[in-house]
Amino acid sequence: MALSITDLAEQLQEKTAWQHTPVDLSYEDYVGFIKYGIRKLFIDTGRASSYNTSFIVDDEKTGELLYEGSFYVDEEEYILLLAQIAFFQKVSADVNNIVGYTTNALSVTNADKPYANLKDTIDKLENERRITFYKMVRFVI
Repeated sequence: MALSITDLAEQLQEKTAWQHTPVDLSYEDYVGFIKYGIRKLFIDTGRASSYNTSFIVDDEKTGELLYEGSFYVDEEEYILLLAQIAFFQKVSADVNNIVGYTTNALSVTNADKPYANLKDTIDKLENERRITFYKMVRFVI
């Protein structure tokens, strides 16, 4: 059974729907995050030589984008966590340049608080990623 990149991209979009982004993200952007997660899964689990972009195919019957190969549910969760981390890192790249600003009428400090919040979100996701990885005992031993 193949892994549905389309389904994971939709899940990622749902999980990040309330996060403001500097530009509107397209479906292809979310698919890109999932593709990154798949690639990183193969690297993290010591199977880098098994990764192949030619395994990414369009299913003509359903219109879904698939990665040909079987994945356990914990691997799917790991891919989704990696994609979320990549998403929030991209958002934080825009936010982290803001530290304060001044206008003729007022001065704003601590404008970098959104970055601190994003950093906390990324740290929590990174911790969850590590926990999920170590639960995939077949790759840890």
